[in-house]
Amino acid sequence: MIENYTLIYENPNGTKITRQFNSEDLYEVAYNMLEFTRSTGFDYIDMLEFSTPSGDIYRAEVLDD
Repeated sequence: MIENYTLIYENPNGTKITRQFNSEDLYEVAYNMLEFTRSTGFDYIDMLEFSTPSGDIYRAEVLDD
């Protein structure tokens, strides 16, 4: 099932950053959340990891040096 997401961040100066995406799985959500977080200025965050109740792990990483 495809789900639609909209993430919005407004900084103290009033600038809004929006990321909209569709996702079929938790990996796509992790990837898009990581990219969104980094686009708002938190470039020191280089990995997000989620797991399901059954133990499946989904990880999104930035592999740049």
